[in-house]
Amino acid sequence: MEMSLIFDLVVVAMLFFCFIAISSEGFWGSAIALFNVIFSALIAMNFADKVAAKIVTTVTFLSGFADCLSLGGIFAVTLLALRFLTDYLAPGKLRLPGPVEGLGKIVFGAATSVVLVGFLLVVLQAAPVHKKIFWGMYTPETQKPPFGLGVDKIALQLVQTSLNGPFKKSGSSGFDPDTWVAGKTGARPYDNTVDENAPADGATPEAGGAPVGGAPTPNSPGIPGGTAGAAAGIAPTNP
Repeated sequence: MEMSLIFDLVVVAMLFFCFIAISSEGFWGSAIALFNVIFSALIAMNFADKVAAKIVTTVTFLSGFADCLSLGGIFAVTLLALRFLTDYLAPGKLRLPGPVEGLGKIVFGAATSVVLVGFLLVVLQAAPVHKKIFWGMYTPETQKPPFGLGVDKIALQLVQTSLNGPFKKSGSSGFDPDTWVAGKTGARPYDNTVDENAPADGATPEAGGAPVGGAPTPNSPGIPGGTAGAAAGIAPTNP
């Protein structure tokens, strides 16, 4: 069984359980949940870099996790706050005809599940792990989990539509999903990719060459905090 297939099955399981939980709240609850997830994702993507840079300069022992913590933390806090706020402002449910209620909770439950799981994968891309995540199960630049659906890319495209549209900052060049993914992949500290031109099994690299894949060599430089560390001006250090 291919490693990517295992990851696809895990993502399908996540989508299923999220759909069951969200659709159980009915048409109205699922629609509000979709709004909460989308708005939380936009807030997180807007402010994650600033918070990550702050973490790198103030909480140095967490600098390696700065990108992941800032993105996931802002998303989680905003989502919880919006959930409490919407429950307070709209504690009841709309009474709708049975067919409308049934169809609506399926549509909004499925849409919310896709965006939620997709953004969780986006947060995973910012983690300080191998470039091929989970021993090659997940390669964000080339894979579209699960089974070609690409929930992570759907979430990023939704963010792109919003940040390059009504929520675009003045003077900003806009948000590009491909550039964002490439930047996070490059910032992950452990390179387990395989060079297509690598020597065959049993052969040794040419003199002066670097090892192909695996963990970084003992003397390889690294920037604490990934892209956030680079943005904060931290110089490469030898681990």
